[in-house]
Amino acid sequence: MSRERARRRAEREAAAAVERERRARDRRRRERRDAAVRVATLPVRPVVAGLRAAGALVDNHGGRRTALGRARGRENGVLLAVVVAVHVILWLLTGSWWLRGSAIVLTALAWPLLTVVFFDRRPTR
Repeated sequence: MSRERARRRAEREAAAAVERERRARDRRRRERRDAAVRVATLPVRPVVAGLRAAGALVDNHGGRRTALGRARGRENGVLLAVVVAVHVILWLLTGSWWLRGSAIVLTALAWPLLTVVFFDRRPTR
């Protein structure tokens, strides 16, 4: 009977050793990945922290919990992509710094109007 218990105990210990080794491998892999991500994102961290503190950067789920909030985020993203594309084309085609700067200022001032014109959900009469 004691030989059977000793054999089962040895099997349990062997299985536990294999499990410990697997967890150690996973932990080392996770640490290497975290270190690589930390090194890759180091220059961006102060900028992201500043944007988050200013309220300009919203976490994926933090500020958009409702369907309307998610839709607004999508709309702002689409509008931003279009505006950035237009500004890139403007910067490539124009050499005037005055025109480039005024386009950025006018875009910032017209942003609310652009969102209403392109994404207004109310029916027209």
